[in-house]
Formats: sequence, structure tokens, C-alpha cells
Amino acid sequence: MALWTDLIDPAELTGYARAALSDIEQNNASLARFLPNREVADTVVKFTKGESGLVQEAAFRAYDAEPEIAGSTSRQRVILELPALGQNRPVSEYQQLRSRNASDEAIRNHILTETRNVVRAVADRMERLRGTVLVTGKATIAQSNFVSEDDFGRAAGHTLTASSLWSAGSVDRLADLQAWTDIYTATNNGTAPGALLMSRRVFRALSSGAQFATLLANGATRPALAEEVRSFIAGAGLPEIVIYDRSTSGGRVIPDDRLLFLPAPVDPNDGEGSQLGTSFWGQTLTSMDSNWGIEDSEQPGVVAGVYRNEKPPMIAEVISDAIALPVLANANLSLVAKVL
Repeated sequence: MALWTDLIDPAELTGYARAALSDIEQNNASLARFLPNREVADTVVKFTKGESGLVQEAAFRAYDAEPEIAGSTSRQRVILELPALGQNRPVSEYQQLRSRNASDEAIRNHILTETRNVVRAVADRMERLRGTVLVTGKATIAQSNFVSEDDFGRAAGHTLTASSLWSAGSVDRLADLQAWTDIYTATNNGTAPGALLMSRRVFRALSSGAQFATLLANGATRPALAEEVRSFIAGAGLPEIVIYDRSTSGGRVIPDDRLLFLPAPVDPNDGEGSQLGTSFWGQTLTSMDSNWGIEDSEQPGVVAGVYRNEKPPMIAEVISDAIALPVLANANLSLVAKVL
């Protein structure tokens, strides 16, 4: 197949693809709020792993004495390879025949629709891997055609199960949340969590706790309303609740029986905005092909183009290509608790 540039060239289509990806990340409650996107002009990433986002304190010095050099023995340099991903979506011979009397704009719009689909496919796979990383502390890919695992070294004590599951209303939810917050804060040298990520199912189980019920004048009780629970949690000094229920074609991104303690969410495209980690997007070989016409500075990130067979059947394909991996730089800034 050869590049089909009659209606749109790869550089322009790649710009559309990246705008579509940004829109998907901004408007679909993406976990990129906790592992924001960052583009790098490479196929590997290097970062310093640590137990928290804190830096070593400076030391006082005498006048005319040189400042001390910050020690690095407690921090580990990590180098990771970024795996490739992407998807092709065919524009069949039949579809092209049906469109033969259509305007160029109609065919172009069909290509843009398929481009958004291949971008959504990449975004969904990255989102699923973000979920795996946050729940397990590892980037595990177990496909029939590709297997890999990167362990970011999260403490074993940051993967927990409630001693009494929240199925019963009598279980003290608040005590559990406070105890887990204390574990998180102690591990991270006083840094408290900024968000409580949970499914609606977990939130309903939280709300059904007897301690949140309102006592009525006649001695009866009623379950707490959602805003009452949120207010109660905030009043207890606990982080803001974030509801997350995203699913892809592979099912739920995060199991609906647990909750996660995380730093506060940031802009999905602020690649250096979170001390927890980053979703790295590398530079594909495709982006460097001179036929694609993508400027050097624009090559890192997802790319998209259209190919068409030059002999019958003249099937066309819209393709997306990317190199990416979500990474935990400070894995202990995440804690997971199974509650159902």
C-alpha cells in the first residue's frame, strides 16, 4: 500500500488525531489526570524513582563555604523502553464505491471519522494500562502477540483489603479511610493523598454506612445523600472523592470493588504536573518518514495517516501509530484498598 494523500496529508491528519486524543483525555474522566501525558523524542524514558515527591533539605553553611551537594544514594535512576501500539481501520472497496459520487468533503469526513476511531482505540488501550498501573503498581501487558511487565516497586503495604468488607452497614468506613490515609501519609513523609478514586458501586457502599445515616424526628433513619457523604468526608480531613467508572471494549478499567488513594488530579496534558508519574508518548519511526512530512518538533506522539492499495481490490486503511507507556515515578503515592 502507498500513502493516500489526495484528500488529506499525514501531517494534517496527525494534527487532527492529536486534537482528538486531547479531547478524549479531557472529556472522558481519563486517568491521565493522575498520570498526565508527556511527549518525548525517544523510544526510552529515564527518570528518578523515589518514595515521595520530597527533595532533600538544604543545609545551612558558613559564609564563604560552598553549599553541600545533594546526595543521590537514596534515589534510583530508571530506564524503560516504551512499547508500540496502534490500530488500522479499513475503508473497504465497497465503501469507496458507495462514496464515488460523493464530494471530496464527504470522503474526507469519513476518513476523519475513522481517524478518531483509531485514536480512540489507542486512548482506550492506554487508559486500560493506566488502570493496571494504578491498581497493581506494575505496567503489565499480557497479549497473545506481546508480553511485558515493568514493576515500579510500590510497597506491599499499599495494596490492602478491608478487615471487614463494606457490605455491612455497621462497618466503620470512616475509621478505615483514616487508617489508610495514615499509612499513605507515613510512607510518603507527611504527604497526604489528594484524591479518593472510586466507582459508583463503592461510593454507594460508602454512603450506606450506618454512621452516615440521618436520624429523623420519629426515631427512624434515612440513608445519607451523596452531598452529605462528601461533606462528611471533607469535614473529617479526608481527600476529595472522584467517581470513576470508565469501561472500554475490554471491560472495566479499574475493578469496581476497590478504591484508590492518589495525589490531586492535574491537567491531563501537564506532563510534569504530577509527582506520581507520567504517561509517556515516544517518537515512532513512522513520524520520521519524510513522506509523512511531519516537522521534527512535532514527531513525538501519536500519528495517523491513510494508505491505499494501488491494485485491486483498492482497499484503503486509516492507521494510527504510537509508542507509549504510563509510568509511576513515585509508586507509593498510590494506595489501593479492596472494600467489596
